[in-house]
Amino acid sequence: MSMSNDPDDFLYDDDENEIWDEHRWEEFMQEADKRTDKYSELLDKYMDHPDRDKIIAKEMGWDWLAERLEEDETEDFSEEDNWADFFIHEIEEGEEWKEAAGYQSLETFNFDDVENLPVYQQAFEYTISAFELLDTHLKDKSDESINAFASSVGVPAAKIAGGYGMGFEMDSLGGNIANCKRGLKAANNTLIALQDMRKKGLIDQKIYLDFYERGKEVRDNLGIYIVELREKFRRGF
Repeated sequence: MSMSNDPDDFLYDDDENEIWDEHRWEEFMQEADKRTDKYSELLDKYMDHPDRDKIIAKEMGWDWLAERLEEDETEDFSEEDNWADFFIHEIEEGEEWKEAAGYQSLETFNFDDVENLPVYQQAFEYTISAFELLDTHLKDKSDESINAFASSVGVPAAKIAGGYGMGFEMDSLGGNIANCKRGLKAANNTLIALQDMRKKGLIDQKIYLDFYERGKEVRDNLGIYIVELREKFRRGF
């Protein structure tokens, strides 16, 4: 996968007609994660630096933006053109990429559709129950296992919805699968966190068994859903 410092080219492969499978989409998502993490670290490091924008642009390898900042040095670029918007544009807002990948924007995506998807319904209902658990039984408790549970339990439903929004056409189905695989990983992390919470006595056996069994069903059904999507992808060829 070839990358470019130009925001319009960031999301394109050398062969624009190539159909990306789940692994190619995972590479793209991992690259986007790294760039997002690097951006966050740099923003935190240089937040109060007077030349923050130019420093971060150069560190990120955004030569096109660094040059723009140099040209606009006499203007208030942060007010005229919020440079963080360029980062967001580079990662997820390229209209050409959306069209090429078959991405369905939130403006046209009907959320009622995914809400009728059983695997999403199950994951979403589990998330609601988990948040209620956090707000009641775990509200005044602090532990890394609780934090791990809270940060992972809502991911499966979100990733299923995100994948659904990308669509089921061949040019975007691999991204759908890759999204769901991220949800599957989070579902596994949720179960691990529950085990840790039980071992530490943060939840009783009854609560543990209820949430572990339901969480396992979410994980297993999401795994089956991924297999079905993979089969659909294979049939497409």
